[in-house]
Amino acid sequence: MYLLSLTDVLVTSAWSTFGYVAQDLGGLKPWILYKSENQTTPNPLCCQAMSMEPCFHAPPFYDCKKKKEIDNGPLVPHVRHCEDMS
Repeated sequence: MYLLSLTDVLVTSAWSTFGYVAQDLGGLKPWILYKSENQTTPNPLCCQAMSMEPCFHAPPFYDCKKKKEIDNGPLVPHVRHCEDMS
């Protein structure tokens, strides 16, 4: 991870925790290659991440007080969904 973080440009595969850590260590906005779903090629094939900050593939989705599932993405600004999360 450390060596990968020293690159000038970083391209990671979708859902790559290894790549996410390297981007954060290096302060890089990586290019993310989307994974295919249902054996179809994604369009576009890749995108550049919004920032170097890490994201959550599946942030906590259960509200203990309300005792129900919720989407925390809109509730708190520091929790965001990943660009490669469908």
